[in-house]
Amino acid sequence: MAVATTLESYLSNKACHYDLVEHPFSESAAKAGMSAALPLTKVVKAVVVNHHNHYLMVAIPAMNRLMLPQVESMVGSHLSLTHEKELDALFGDCEKGAIPAIGQAYGLDVIWDDALKEEDDVYLEAGDHRHLIHLKRKQFMQLMKNSPHGEVSCAADELYDMSHIRQI
Repeated sequence: MAVATTLESYLSNKACHYDLVEHPFSESAAKAGMSAALPLTKVVKAVVVNHHNHYLMVAIPAMNRLMLPQVESMVGSHLSLTHEKELDALFGDCEKGAIPAIGQAYGLDVIWDDALKEEDDVYLEAGDHRHLIHLKRKQFMQLMKNSPHGEVSCAADELYDMSHIRQI
């Protein structure tokens, strides 16, 4: 498959140039980045949360954990993780667990982590378990220009300071 049809169409409509990076089969964005020998700060994973049956995608560096209270503060409401069955319906042209972190292509609002604006290159799932999409910072920022952002994730080893906060 390489690039999910919905994502490919969206990127084409936005005149967004991207490269494909092939890698051995992997089950997560972080493992894809490792198998492609990429720094995990540059690999973006998608976390989909649910707000009263309205889905929201949060794009964060692959090695980080989502800080759900920060996202809840941004949207002003309690959120919960979306169940696998719901993800299958939302991302029907993607392989299970290979969700692209460009939720706008699927009609989802997106919040993205500020750490991503520091990277010259970003890589995200293409919709299968063997390809990553490579975007330059300018392209990624253009795609995210109307989406809110903030410090919504942290490295797993930083969680000890935040034991009172729910993480994902």
